Amino acid sequence: MKASGRYLIIMAAFAICLISMVDAAMINVSPGQSIQAAMNAANSGDTIYVQGGVYRESLNITKPIILETNDHTLLDSGAMGSGITIRADGTAISGFEIRTTRRTGIYVLSSDNIIKNNTISGCLDGIRLDHSRNNSLAFNDINNNTNGITLYASQQNGIENNNIRDNNINEESDCGIFLAHSQGNIIRNNDMRENGDSSISLRSSSNNQMLENNVSHNDWYGISLTEASNGNLISKNNASNNKDAGIYLDSSRENSIRGNMAMDNSKGIYLGFDSNDNILDGNTVSDNGKGLHLANHSGNNTIKENTAQKNGYGIYLSFSAGWNLLFENHLIDNGYNAYDMGQNNRWDNGSTGNYYSDLGQTFYVPGGEGIDRHPMIEQTAI
Repeated sequence: MKASGRYLIIMAAFAICLISMVDAAMINVSPGQSIQAAMNAANSGDTIYVQGGVYRESLNITKPIILETNDHTLLDSGAMGSGITIRADGTAISGFEIRTTRRTGIYVLSSDNIIKNNTISGCLDGIRLDHSRNNSLAFNDINNNTNGITLYASQQNGIENNNIRDNNINEESDCGIFLAHSQGNIIRNNDMRENGDSSISLRSSSNNQMLENNVSHNDWYGISLTEASNGNLISKNNASNNKDAGIYLDSSRENSIRGNMAMDNSKGIYLGFDSNDNILDGNTVSDNGKGLHLANHSGNNTIKENTAQKNGYGIYLSFSAGWNLLFENHLIDNGYNAYDMGQNNRWDNGSTGNYYSDLGQTFYVPGGEGIDRHPMIEQTAI
């Protein structure tokens, strides 16, 4: 296509956008009026502005609109259904306080939507995406639900800068963000605490990114990957004060766990149940019971350039953890800097091993509690 032809197409598309913006209307809704009625009367692209007050409705969005408020507006759907169901692509929702009775706060069955600056509580799922892609969920306060955000079979969504806390109401398997059969999503810079079992939980979900999140004070894990959650990136997260592990892998492979901090957990980073071919690189684990713990047939993992300090065990390999490669790790002032009951694990890469702060000072006898506090230095024959 010639340049002039491309220019005409671009200008035509720009003109259509301008016409759409001119045609778009602003519709105001006041207390006592129906938001759903206003949406039914609106055209695609219109803005529905809701005045402050309490609205007892369950909304169904079937055309792309902008639904917004800035006036402490409460949408209370009670037991009628989900607070808002989005069936149209390209919808934006912002500024609402949303509550339901054991239903979903915002239920997304479409793509390319923006959900921001909302407060959602008292729901089964605060936000649920179902077979949905390319949505942006940002700057929401999601609290006191069973699950904060749930993605099912959903792809390429962004979940960023949300406050997700206290999502642990009335159910088992509650968590902050839960992904099932979902790929290519980015979970970044969320502040998450006291979210039941886990702040971020992936099940059979691959090629996602978890970046720069704070995940703390959960009943089990800060971040957990289970049931073949493979090829994910877990980077620069802060996982602290979780009752079991800061970061946990179960039957998950080829994940990259890089540059995270894990403090004051039972285990800092824990690989279990056939979690193989993962890379743990540049993490800092401190003040945990076990800093880096490999167990239950976790093998062929690469553990390099991590710092384990002031843990009960710096690196702990159980009897079934084998064929792992460990080098250039810094093991400092742990109760046991390193403990290996596994098989065929390599503690150097052929040229470089690990740093042990107790080398030449104290030797911890493997397999028990015996300590030689004054190990002899072998004398050179004269």
